[in-house]
Amino acid sequence: MTQEQRERKLRQQIHGLRVKKFHWPLDAFRFITKGLGYGESLKALPEDRLTELKALLLKYRKHGRPHAFTFDSQGKYMFFLMKSAGWTESDLRAFMIKHFSKTHWNLLNKKERRAVIAMLQNYNKQSETKAKNTINKETSN
Repeated sequence: MTQEQRERKLRQQIHGLRVKKFHWPLDAFRFITKGLGYGESLKALPEDRLTELKALLLKYRKHGRPHAFTFDSQGKYMFFLMKSAGWTESDLRAFMIKHFSKTHWNLLNKKERRAVIAMLQNYNKQSETKAKNTINKETSN
């Protein structure tokens, strides 16, 4: 593969990241790359600068949190249960510290994760039952 072909492939990959990962329009992308010191045109960049820009885009995370603090699919379900139960992240953290001596969801093993989810599900069921009972009492009066 020639240098010209490698540069073309890198430009395609960078634009793929622009569209699929960030959903940036072309004008916004040009503004960002110009602000980062890469200029407005990817064609004007040599291969090493294109590689550097691609690596930068791959490392960038929109929400700014490190990888260690993101949730897997089970963690996302737990987060949904936590929010629907009316808990905050600090409430959940206090619960995990008290019961498992761990500070974050990613530190729990499978058994502990199941226990947290079961507890939140039970908590949500109880609050739903209380809400139904309250509604039934109000309608019967």
